[in-house]
Amino acid sequence: MTTRVDLLPRRALPVLRLAAFLAVLASFAVFFAGAQQAHAAPACGVLSSGAAPQANSAVNAACSLIGTPYSWGGGHGSQPGPSYGICDASNGAPNDCHVKGLDCSGMVRYAYDLAVGTDVINGVTTTQWNSSRAVARFYRGDGTGPLLPGDLVFFGNTPSTIHHVAIYLGQGYIAEAPYSGGYVQVAALSSHGDYYGAIRLYGPGGNPGPPGGGRYWVDTFANASVYGSPTSTNSTGTLYQGTNYVFCKAWGREIRNGSSFNHWWLKTDPDVGPAGQWVSAYYLSKWGNDEAKDNNGTVIPDCPGGSTPPPPPPPPANTKYWVDTFSNASVYGSPTSTTSTGTLNKGTNYVFCKAWGREIRNGSSFNHWWLKTDPDVGPAGQWVSAYYLSKWGNDEAKDNNGTVIPDC
Repeated sequence: MTTRVDLLPRRALPVLRLAAFLAVLASFAVFFAGAQQAHAAPACGVLSSGAAPQANSAVNAACSLIGTPYSWGGGHGSQPGPSYGICDASNGAPNDCHVKGLDCSGMVRYAYDLAVGTDVINGVTTTQWNSSRAVARFYRGDGTGPLLPGDLVFFGNTPSTIHHVAIYLGQGYIAEAPYSGGYVQVAALSSHGDYYGAIRLYGPGGNPGPPGGGRYWVDTFANASVYGSPTSTNSTGTLYQGTNYVFCKAWGREIRNGSSFNHWWLKTDPDVGPAGQWVSAYYLSKWGNDEAKDNNGTVIPDCPGGSTPPPPPPPPANTKYWVDTFSNASVYGSPTSTTSTGTLNKGTNYVFCKAWGREIRNGSSFNHWWLKTDPDVGPAGQWVSAYYLSKWGNDEAKDNNGTVIPDC
């Protein structure tokens, strides 16, 4: 039995040929469009101008990390840098505890630490987004036009669901630590469909903090709890270890550990918690008991209306404070006199009180404080410069135990 095949009518063939031709054209269009979208990413680097020098340095630091393995939880040790991650199959990271590398937030943390020499952006992505160190903040609705190299770009649909961060390079590209099994790479910002916003840590021109004056930069040696007032005992957040800004100081409750203590409290914007909270000056890295100075040695000013230390009780008459002097020193009849009246010999001596007077200087060492004493040569009740104290620095006047010598 012969099988019959019904062929198309002859008149339908031209229509089919036209349709086939159009399909070929469409396939070429799709191919070339895809090729245009898939062009190679540029070499990692600063791809546009206008950013602060610190931000450009952070971009270059991130580029030096290209090829570093991704490791879930990597880069979150006590110090920035690659570390072994966390094995967490639920996050697609079943083997990351065996991989020494960086996750996304660990990568940007390390890049900025390499750039500025300080751990300025510690924490996970949500913590970094909320950083009080941001000098500018942008959102999805602002578009990507305002972004500059070094800006940290965040991805997620809401602040609480931010899940990824990268460093903006310019021209729509980012440096990122992408996912487990991947490596630090350059990618298009648009390759992520949920861009949320960005923060800028250093403004154009290199301003190292929020706009406006009145900020004093200090190094803190540990994460510190902050409080709503200098006398409160209920913590309201955390200021991270590193370089932080403060506004002013006020006297408050004592923070003590052994022989180390401080009563000064510094107003600041913490990393976690509301702005305008108080941190103890105990956590300052560079200074001692009951001191509150910035990194340059400038005394942080009192806050308007802030509490000040209670005046010390007057010492009993002729209370002696023992000090070591490193050489024989001339003494004078007053803190401003230039006519010597005798000599205080090198060694351990007693003084009664202090007064401000003329400067004694040798190179970068100087002192304006003068100490009332009874010299070894000459009449009693003369004045010797605190410049000759063995244990202390410029414009300090303390006894051998660290007690500030009272005013006369």
